[in-house]
Amino acid sequence: TFLIAGHETTSGLLSFACYFLVKNPDIFQKARIEVDRVFGPDRDRLPEFADVLALKYMTQILKESLRLWPTAPGFSRSPKEPTLIAGKYPIKPGERVLIALLSLHRDPKVWGENSDDFDPERFSPEASRSRPERAFRPFGTGVRACIGQNFAMIEAALALGLLIRDFDFEDYESYELKVMETLTLKPGGFRIKVLPRA
Repeated sequence: TFLIAGHETTSGLLSFACYFLVKNPDIFQKARIEVDRVFGPDRDRLPEFADVLALKYMTQILKESLRLWPTAPGFSRSPKEPTLIAGKYPIKPGERVLIALLSLHRDPKVWGENSDDFDPERFSPEASRSRPERAFRPFGTGVRACIGQNFAMIEAALALGLLIRDFDFEDYESYELKVMETLTLKPGGFRIKVLPRA
C-alpha cells in the first residue's frame, strides 16, 4: 500500500505542479532562481537532503498544487460516540462524514475571494501562521493521516527541483485542464515538451 499509494499520489502532485508552472512562467522563473541558488552551478552534483529542505519556495508550489487539486480528494470519519458537529449536525457511531478537500481547500472565508487562483504565496511562513491549522489537509488528519506525507513532499521537491534545474517546459498544446479521476485525481491527457535547458 505504501509504495503503490505513494507512486500514484506523488505522480499526480508532480503533474499538477508542472501544469501550474507552465501556465505561470513567472512562478517557474522564481522557482528556477531558488533551485539554482540551492543546488549550485554544478549540474553533475547530486543534491543532498539539506538542499531539498532548503527549497522553501518549491515546497510552497507543491502545497499550493495540493490545495487546488489534492490527489486524494477527500477522506471520511466515523465517531466513536454520538457527536454534534457545529452545534446542529448529529452523527451516530457507524455513520460516516465525508470531508471533501476540494471544498475545504477553496473556502473563500479562509483562502480569500481568489481561492481558485494558483498562488504559492499562500504558503509563505507568514500566511501559513495566520490560517487555521486544519484548513489544509491533503494527507488526511489525525492518526489515520498518510504515513508517507513527509517522504512524498521531499521526493516531489527533489524531482521537481531537478527537472527545473535541467530542463525548460513548453506548453506546446496550449493544454486546458481536464481533471481525471481514477484511483486519484490527475490532469487528464496532460503533456508538455521538455527541452534541455540552454
